[in-house]
Amino acid sequence: MVTRLPIKKRLGMNGHNYLADTNTFIFLLNEHPSVKPLLSASWYYSVITEIELKGKHKISPSELKVVTRLLEHCNKIPLTEDIEDITIKLRQQYKIKTPDAIIAATSISRNIPLLTFDKGFEVVKSLDIVLLEL
Repeated sequence: MVTRLPIKKRLGMNGHNYLADTNTFIFLLNEHPSVKPLLSASWYYSVITEIELKGKHKISPSELKVVTRLLEHCNKIPLTEDIEDITIKLRQQYKIKTPDAIIAATSISRNIPLLTFDKGFEVVKSLDIVLLEL
């Protein structure tokens, strides 16, 4: 299920849980207005997102510090056997990159909607997506 909500409707979404995709964190760090109304929700992230954010090529010490502080305010979900199994099934069923499959599998496994700007996740029919618009 894909949910596309205009910013005005997202303002009242307090108390929700979201698994934030890597691009959602990037847009948050760049102060994109579509993300700010969702800050009162509980944010979760996949270990893959942490690797992608902290493993950015030539990340500066100050950027790393900002990313680390941001992630400290969110809930990390480690890779589990259940997530691995779902990831394998997603890779078999869809043409999806491994990091995206792990993020999608994490969302499915924990039954937490995926918060993303990436329309590529729409191919995964079993994924509950909140698609943010640029």
